[in-house]
Amino acid sequence: MIVIKLGGSVITDKEKDSHFNKRITYRLAEEIASAGKKALIVHGAGSFGHPQAKRYRLNEGFVDKKRQVEGISLTHFSVRVLNLKVMEALRHAGIPAVSIPPFPFIDESFIEKAKVAVKDGLVPVTFGDVVLDGNVSIISGDILMEIFAREFEVERAIFVTNVDGIYEDPERKDSLIKECTVKELEKVFFKGNAGADVTSGMAGKVKSIKEIAYSGVEVDVINGRKPGRLKDAINGIVAGTRVRKNE
Repeated sequence: MIVIKLGGSVITDKEKDSHFNKRITYRLAEEIASAGKKALIVHGAGSFGHPQAKRYRLNEGFVDKKRQVEGISLTHFSVRVLNLKVMEALRHAGIPAVSIPPFPFIDESFIEKAKVAVKDGLVPVTFGDVVLDGNVSIISGDILMEIFAREFEVERAIFVTNVDGIYEDPERKDSLIKECTVKELEKVFFKGNAGADVTSGMAGKVKSIKEIAYSGVEVDVINGRKPGRLKDAINGIVAGTRVRKNE
């Protein structure tokens, strides 16, 4: 079983509100289908969720509940619109995908739904969303990757991004880390990335990558804008960064 995160920076343009990268997403769906492996799929919200969540300060909890109620509805609607577009791409590629939204909150039933879907030969698809758990917050696709990696027997987790992998210094293209242990990854520092992101950007992603690797699952970070790299990663060949599982 492979768990795949289609990053919001790849399937959308984060600099333009609600801009779907249709061509790239359809190609990625075809690569998943042609690889022929069982998969769990998570996708980010990108420009369909982050701008709205930021505008209404949903990552800060209830600070202006009356106003934020509208923001919750708008953000959830926006990410569901994106989810339908991703589902359409997966269905077009012949993948029997079913959507399992995290809203209103993650509990045992969320995991059970995903497990039932897998058992019956379906491919669960979930996504970053707004959640209510006594307060309001945002659950990122990266955290959902952690949950899937923990709850299923996963051999590899793949983060599909808009860069070639993890860099020691994002300003230096020659500093790409091709392979490392979790402990080596701990030493790497990251600078903030551009665009409206309320889920901590690359720093949050690396935190999730470390959690997944520490749990015993190999993690690959690849550039989804480059054709063939996702299919290769699913089949165990990575052109990007590989974080070795806990040894």
